[in-house]
Amino acid sequence: MTSTDPWDGPLKPEILEPPAEPLDAKQLDTLWQMFRGIATHWKLDIEVELLRSRWLDMLEARGAGEIDYRGEYANAAQVYEALVAKLGESAAIDKLYRQTVVTESGQATTKLTHAKFHVANDFIRCFIATGGFRGFVPKARNYTGYMGGSRFREWDPVRTGSRK
Repeated sequence: MTSTDPWDGPLKPEILEPPAEPLDAKQLDTLWQMFRGIATHWKLDIEVELLRSRWLDMLEARGAGEIDYRGEYANAAQVYEALVAKLGESAAIDKLYRQTVVTESGQATTKLTHAKFHVANDFIRCFIATGGFRGFVPKARNYTGYMGGSRFREWDPVRTGSRK
């Protein structure tokens, strides 16, 4: 007798319908823990709390557009909660951000792959856009613009390929 994990439940690749109600505080807290897991996974020494307001703005925008992601957020919260309950937080972060690779919407055929493609990947993009990975670049003064230094070459540009 085999038991399947709750995150392995099958879903169609299409974006999930949004719930009638807005996301509740517990779901938002779970999604925030999932977002914070990015810094844990990449071993970043940053104050993630400083990114929270921009992250909340992204959630609001993604739930108010022509395509409403609230169904995906509700699913991701449920999946992440189940992962943490069964595997522990460290293993849940690893399963979501390292082990599960989904690069095309057609690959999102389970609850977990939906959470990865529509939410976790989006959270990573938000993390980049808000400067969460700036710790990888020494003296990243203009990190969110993906260029460092100045026009007077006082500092090396970020994207040069040459490192000293």
